Amino acid sequence: MGPALLEQTEGLDLDLVKQGLENLELAGEHTPKVHVGKTLDESIRIVDIDPLSIDLPLAITQLTAQIAKRSIEVPKEARVVVEQLTRWAGNPKRSTVGEVMDGVSALLLAEGLGSTAADGLKQTAGPVEWTDGRFTVTVAMVFRPVLVELVARWMLAEAQKSVFCRLGSDISFDRVHMSVAYAAGHLLSTAPQIRSLIMAYFRMHVPVCIAEQALVAASADATTNVLVVVWRLLRRLPEALGVESWGWEAPLVMLMGPQHDDLVRLLACEVLCMVKKMSDHGRAQLLATRPIDAAMQARTLAWLTHGEQHAAQTAETQMHEQNRANYDAKVWQTDGAHAWISEQQLSSSVASVGGVLLHAHGSAPVADNELVVTPMVARNIHAMALATSRSEPVLLQGPAGSGKTSLVEWVARRTGNELMTVHVSGNMDAKVLLGNYVTTQRAGDFEWRAGLLTTAVTQGSWVLIENVDLAPADVVQTLQPLIESHTLFVASRGQSIRAHERFRLFATLSTDTRTSGRSGSDGLLGSSIWTRLEIGEIDSELPEIVRGAFPKLADDAEALAKAFRSIRDIVRGAGTSGRGPILSTRDLVKWCTRLNMYYAGDPFVVFQEAVDVFTLREADYERWRTQVHSVGAALGVAQVRVDQFIAQHSPAVSASGRSLRVGRANLPAEKAEEERERMPFADTRHSRCLLERLATCVQLSEPALLMGETGTGKTTVVQHLAALAGRPLAVFNLSQQSDASDLLGGFRPVDISRIALKLRSSFDALFPRTVSVRKNAAFLDRVRVAYGKRDWKRLVLLYRATLKNAQKMLDTARGKLQDEEQKAKRPRMSTSEEDPKKSRLDQETIDELDAGWAAFALSLDEFDAMRDVKMVFSFFEGALVRAARTGAWILLDEVNLATAETLACLGGLLQRERTLLLAETGARITCHADFRLFGCMNPATDVGKRDLPPALRSSFTELFVHAPDADPNDLLAI
Repeated sequence: MGPALLEQTEGLDLDLVKQGLENLELAGEHTPKVHVGKTLDESIRIVDIDPLSIDLPLAITQLTAQIAKRSIEVPKEARVVVEQLTRWAGNPKRSTVGEVMDGVSALLLAEGLGSTAADGLKQTAGPVEWTDGRFTVTVAMVFRPVLVELVARWMLAEAQKSVFCRLGSDISFDRVHMSVAYAAGHLLSTAPQIRSLIMAYFRMHVPVCIAEQALVAASADATTNVLVVVWRLLRRLPEALGVESWGWEAPLVMLMGPQHDDLVRLLACEVLCMVKKMSDHGRAQLLATRPIDAAMQARTLAWLTHGEQHAAQTAETQMHEQNRANYDAKVWQTDGAHAWISEQQLSSSVASVGGVLLHAHGSAPVADNELVVTPMVARNIHAMALATSRSEPVLLQGPAGSGKTSLVEWVARRTGNELMTVHVSGNMDAKVLLGNYVTTQRAGDFEWRAGLLTTAVTQGSWVLIENVDLAPADVVQTLQPLIESHTLFVASRGQSIRAHERFRLFATLSTDTRTSGRSGSDGLLGSSIWTRLEIGEIDSELPEIVRGAFPKLADDAEALAKAFRSIRDIVRGAGTSGRGPILSTRDLVKWCTRLNMYYAGDPFVVFQEAVDVFTLREADYERWRTQVHSVGAALGVAQVRVDQFIAQHSPAVSASGRSLRVGRANLPAEKAEEERERMPFADTRHSRCLLERLATCVQLSEPALLMGETGTGKTTVVQHLAALAGRPLAVFNLSQQSDASDLLGGFRPVDISRIALKLRSSFDALFPRTVSVRKNAAFLDRVRVAYGKRDWKRLVLLYRATLKNAQKMLDTARGKLQDEEQKAKRPRMSTSEEDPKKSRLDQETIDELDAGWAAFALSLDEFDAMRDVKMVFSFFEGALVRAARTGAWILLDEVNLATAETLACLGGLLQRERTLLLAETGARITCHADFRLFGCMNPATDVGKRDLPPALRSSFTELFVHAPDADPNDLLAI
């Protein structure tokens, strides 16, 4: 058992501990703090270990002790480094910690430089086992907490000077590459967390297949060593076959030639079988074409297979022993005191997430209050990061609003990974995830367009599937092989896609039976193959969350949390049979966000925002009145004031210049009051209250969902607010026959002249900004004549000539700017010097024009390819895409009738980053800051009506619009 102090506690899961300890000892990270795996009654707790608190001097001392204890021979390339590290450990200095880490990183590569990988094959008797790798494995075990950081240092731009040169000044890159492969073959069995780093190294730094080094080896023994290293690498890292620039087959076929000895040819055959994924029958046929001594063949194959198993088992056993030795020697400082490594000293490709070092990819800055890390949240982050480091699929299950989605989004941002969110429902088709054939610009042509999941698997993005328990059977069956074998099968194309090493799969499941179709994960098909992470209630930590996320409300955090608990119980028990809506931490955060914006000391604002956030989803008007009274009582608001609010609250609506005020909300108006369009609208108290609530959603960038029966004014109020704010509003009515292409866009037949017109518009915008129109009047006349006569061939030639000249002029202008900058730095010799003619373009304009002409060139190539085609198709953006791109508002009427494909795309609009992925083109659009999304729907109580997926619906601010007939004065006004 690894370095874990075990204590019996209540409420934890014993089976988790088994999985957790495996994670601790195999992944090399420390202390899963929540439970992964199936649940049992008993549990144990593992003491926290911070990887950055490793005692470096003590670790170096431990390394030298283990080398002596196990009689391990230090490679000659590493002896100087070991001596330097030993001297530093005797007199450590914090100023040189970076150099020490570089030295330890170099030690991991030292044994591979003088590889003796095939020495065991030369033995004709004795145990069939591998005799190399002991030094590499020992270094990795002692420094296991920071192994990810040590490997990441191989990819630094300065690695040649900081790491590799420590092993010798004449070390070639080819030898370093082979050493990386050697280390990977020994370490990946017990350190899967370095898998993506190894693959990143090969993709970025190794342009030629490492198997080719066997062709240039100095001797037969060296060739054999290279082939054994390659065989081990492919066994541990089959993803290496996917490195685009590597050609495997040619060098292996050459190594199978008769000029090589039997052992080289046999090893080359074995590697080729792995490359081509041959069956046992195919392997036998291949070996039959190369006459090889049968006895030697049997012993070699036994050495390869048995040696691999024996090496893995030995490494695991030694790892357990070394972990215990490290812990007993206090190499891991559990209290984090006197840490030698800070987070700022980590490589740019490593991020510390919850005490786990993860491979990062240009991590974006994360605000301190974006996720409040309470003790329970810290445990959740730690366990999720632990599973992520091992490339395991994670199923987060817990109550609605417990932070499952926020947790995944935060870790994705912290590590710089792109996250795609998919909201599944019972009517989703697997093709939304896998892909489909779509039309192209040529009539009759179709091309394969990958779906969301296929795109993520190929590109290495992260995927979050919300409410996976609601997914139909075909979607679950699509996910199953991806979870089990990291392979996605696309049946319609007969294709299997190996997941990118950066790809990760997450799913959420609500444990509340009112929002989930099943009770817990036990009813989910294939639930046993997920790594399950239990997200518990965080009631006791609500005050800490409020204080961390909203410093302005810190003094009132306890009172707000207490009030929220009371209101939650009120709302939950106010529904039919005591089963009202479930309020979650998401609602508390929304309430505090509004108070952070509007609260200025008036207690009534607290009550008003509580009513809007917690009660407005109630469909029954009388129950809503009861809830409002109960909320008022919980917040200490007098009943008279509550009655006055219900019956008389009438927010003022006023406009001044380019500003619009609706009750407590202030919105910028795009047009002056006299320029705004007017529409018939009954200005009633009911409508003004709804306007204020919608305006508040707009000001806080909350997507709003208006529920209510037909004719209650849902659509009209949104249209009126858009008119008052001078914002363009697109209203899209959905139905069960609506096609996703109408909303998102699709290819449609167009006349070629329409595409030519679009190209001409781009040309007319760029040309006068780049060259003189007056001097090129004759050329422009030729362009106009060719366009007027529809002489597309000549028009393309003229455009290409313009592109060539424009590029020359931009290059000349850029050169002049550089000359001017250089001259400005030199002192002038005399005042009589005259400046040469300066460039009329600045650097920003040059870059802008360069990008514009580049886009024009792409459009011109597309136009040239289709100018002789009779029927041309062009992609037209749908209403949703245009609104997201331009910052307009869009109202999706009857949004619950949208197709599964449309709902899947809406998930990105409801994330923090607000992006929209187009399946037709594969483009990802970042929404404009002014873009706002509204949804309207009737209650899903009628025949043919269905509800939105729970996770998608909870991302909206839900407002139930009651009939406006409660007040006679409102009826008269209407």
